[in-house]
Amino acid sequence: MKRIIALCAAAVLCLSLLSACGGKPNQEKKVDLAAFAQTVAGGHEFGMGVERADPADEFGAIMLDNAFPGLKEMDLEQMEVYLCMTSFNTGEFALVQAKSAEDAAKVKELFEARIATMTEEGMNYPDTVEAWVKHARMADHGTYVMLVCHDDADAIVSEFEALFK
Repeated sequence: MKRIIALCAAAVLCLSLLSACGGKPNQEKKVDLAAFAQTVAGGHEFGMGVERADPADEFGAIMLDNAFPGLKEMDLEQMEVYLCMTSFNTGEFALVQAKSAEDAAKVKELFEARIATMTEEGMNYPDTVEAWVKHARMADHGTYVMLVCHDDADAIVSEFEALFK
């Protein structure tokens, strides 16, 4: 009888150790988007005029509204948006962490609308349209969503994905 109890206790202990090895499935890894934005801006050459659009700054708020109507009004965990502040768009990127999957879906819709606007209109600059057609990428991981338009877009997407491994 003591052997059975000892075996049962050992089995329960082993199962509890194995369950501790699994991650918490509903928790996302926390990623600092401001730090990643600095890495992207410093590691990939963006053209002249690409700057962080600060929603607290009047000009930044206007630029955000023009590029992503409704984004700055959303209740987000994190938002880092770098826009081209000139009419000839030389690339940009936006990083957002939403508070819910539903809000992340809304952010994706805004990002898709931005791609559509830039590929259809491109501020009437053929080179801008071509850049957005060839180099615009969107990536997401849970509530994190990224939009990038850059010659190195695929590498930047890979760097974004690496944040979650």
